[in-house]
Amino acid sequence: MFLNAIFVSLLSALIWPVTIAIKLLRRRRREYARTAKRVVILGLDGFSPDIAEKMMADGTMPNLEKLYNEGTFSRLGTTCPGISPVAWSSFQTGVNPGKHGIFDFLTPDRKRYLAKLSSVHTGTAPSIVGLGPIRRTVMKPFVKLLRKGIPFWSLLKRYGIRSTVIRVPITYPPEPLDGHLLSGMCVPDLRGTQGSYTIFTEDEPGESFTGGLHRKLHKLDKERWTAELPGPENIDGEYSTVTLELDTSGEVALLTTDRGHLKLKKGVLSDWLELLFRSGRSKVRGISKFCLTEDCEKKPVLYCTALHVDPFFPSVPISHPVHYSRYLAGLYGPYATLGLAEDTWALSNGAVSEKTFLEQAWSIFDERKKMFFDALKHTSDGLIVCVFDTSDRIQHMFWGDGIPKGSPVHEMYSRMDSLIGETAGMLGRKDMLIVMSDHGFTSFHTCIDFNRWLLENGYLFLEKDVETVDTSFKGVDWSRTKAWSMGLAGIMLNLRGREDKGIVEPGSEASELLNEISEKLLKLENGKGERVISAVYSSERVYSGPYVSRGPDLVIGTESGYRSGWSCVTGGIGKEVIYPNDRHWNGDHCHDHKLVPGTLASNVKLNSENATILDIAPTVLRALGAAAPAYMEGKSLIQGRD
Repeated sequence: MFLNAIFVSLLSALIWPVTIAIKLLRRRRREYARTAKRVVILGLDGFSPDIAEKMMADGTMPNLEKLYNEGTFSRLGTTCPGISPVAWSSFQTGVNPGKHGIFDFLTPDRKRYLAKLSSVHTGTAPSIVGLGPIRRTVMKPFVKLLRKGIPFWSLLKRYGIRSTVIRVPITYPPEPLDGHLLSGMCVPDLRGTQGSYTIFTEDEPGESFTGGLHRKLHKLDKERWTAELPGPENIDGEYSTVTLELDTSGEVALLTTDRGHLKLKKGVLSDWLELLFRSGRSKVRGISKFCLTEDCEKKPVLYCTALHVDPFFPSVPISHPVHYSRYLAGLYGPYATLGLAEDTWALSNGAVSEKTFLEQAWSIFDERKKMFFDALKHTSDGLIVCVFDTSDRIQHMFWGDGIPKGSPVHEMYSRMDSLIGETAGMLGRKDMLIVMSDHGFTSFHTCIDFNRWLLENGYLFLEKDVETVDTSFKGVDWSRTKAWSMGLAGIMLNLRGREDKGIVEPGSEASELLNEISEKLLKLENGKGERVISAVYSSERVYSGPYVSRGPDLVIGTESGYRSGWSCVTGGIGKEVIYPNDRHWNGDHCHDHKLVPGTLASNVKLNSENATILDIAPTVLRALGAAAPAYMEGKSLIQGRD
């Protein structure tokens, strides 16, 4: 690995004169004088201005307070809705969702009434291989980014300004740029999911559960077990596997595969273990961590994280150029590559303890920090962007604990403040620092089943003898249904000519129906007579651009504490409209976007009044001497600039 890093460095040195010559030519195109030699964006996903202000007031965030006193600190308006893939897509492109096409984690398949991933399409396409008489057509896999628009760092290429972009959400698969990029949210695991762990026990696997797989440990003798770890699916639709052997005869347990072994201590997450899955002639490499969660004197329970793409041998494109992921692995060893790397489902399902989850989250933070600081050391000019997800994941899982000193959320904000201070300490006087988040946070104590509400109000109908639906709208009578809900904040009409079995006529009938649903939703109350809906937004009024039709017809802004129910998100219909959220995931931001603004801070005084996430791209471009394209909807926040 280390030799690979040396090779990459030598190659870069050899082409350096050509690179410099091209950059000098491009620099002539800049429209403005630069106000910063280097712009550094420290993205803290979900970092709440409300908590930040409280902790600055009691003196526990001194580094952020310094930015507040000497530069800028303000709220940063998020997108409608304030959901990560939506907000980070607007951050990159400087436009509203109607122009980049991302409205939620999921997007509706209007022909089949199914939920699918909004940002990435994975499939196969015919490709010709071979030469002359041995040419043949084979089906090859492909990955397509569905987010539209051009990230602002791609625009900097025109000016010879290099960028290093690390783990920004919705950058998979990576797009070309002048510099380096490591993809973030939506990078899949080796099973093609957004993250599925594996739990091994002596018990026979029971019912399936969300977020993971259950496999059996087969006993070899009193202190040894073996199991098959499922990997990628092969051409027959079956999992390729790696054989594991667990030995608990020593003071610490030993886990062995054909690629190596790990020592396992009860309740402690292991280092990364390399895995090699074989299917015929093909080989796929991955990495995982393990944890023995029960006392070895009893029946062992072995947890395995999702199967991350091996950054040194990536089976899917995770960086640009491809050697960037290898370079980082060569310097620092294996690291998390899964888009949603912190295993929230394992904690929710009881597969890991809170301690193990936090250990995992902070280990990923430490990996990201090394990458970020490497970029700060080796990029003296241009743009550096790095997004840390730890702040978001810990708040999702521990919001209910509040922020007393010593709580996971309080500890997280303190450590993020230290990161801000360390980052500021590595900057020069001509460097511009932007600390920002895509949204804030609030509680999530109560679920709303919008499909149940549509059913009870006569807008959605079920087939005969169907009372509830687990997922995917199985059992819905589309010949009578006028509206349906899918995703974290949306309601769609069953529109004729758009949906496969649409019955609502476009035009006045659709408009009247949307107004009727909106008015009724705003009157929805909990059992205490309190409203649970803050606002209902018509997509035609809040969005503009060529992709508005991809989104929902209505965006529901819930009050703090209330969010779309778990099964409702993927087309389920339960027994109750309003019911308690009993999961460990007790904090969220998928409410009315006005309740969860993000945070903006800088070492430069900015015109931050009414600033929104759309303003970041024009601000960075102006700081580096480039004019924002006319299609960008945000404004430059640099003082004295229009």
